[in-house]
Amino acid sequence: MLSMANFGKSIVSCLSSLESTHLQALKLATRGLRYNYFKLHCPKLKNRIVTSPMRRFQTAPLLHNDKITINIVDRNRKTHTVQANVDDTILDVVIDNQLDFESYGVCEGTVACSTCHVIFNQEVYDTLEEPLMDEMDMLDLACGLTETSRLGCQVHITKEMEGMTVKLPEEITDARDL
Repeated sequence: MLSMANFGKSIVSCLSSLESTHLQALKLATRGLRYNYFKLHCPKLKNRIVTSPMRRFQTAPLLHNDKITINIVDRNRKTHTVQANVDDTILDVVIDNQLDFESYGVCEGTVACSTCHVIFNQEVYDTLEEPLMDEMDMLDLACGLTETSRLGCQVHITKEMEGMTVKLPEEITDARDL
């Protein structure tokens, strides 16, 4: 019989053999299961669990010390100047600042819809980390794709982005509807 300690070691061994992209996908796929388990089986914790559909899956750390100011140009070409926590994603910034962009980030950062498509200027785009293959595949389905397009759920805010402007495309596509 497999003891709990050996079982744990087996799981860790199995998970460490997965490629990081597969591990990330597995973590994202199980987030909803963990959330629903606690919501159902831990009613005393119900009030402590964030139940807003957009806040369940925050992609950044909860404690922030550094804030910067960025500009987000919406689909109507209105500029919103907002505070952003370093290490948050652009999706988190939109949610935290309660910006009401129609259908923005409907998959909650799971790289499943392309509705958080944003466009950077070239100077900022050149400083970003390379997108992962999942993001590139999703961007292929986005409307208004440019050479400097990224998914807002995948781009993390850095101090160097202070004062940057990011634009939303004029149209959106929800890849889940294709």
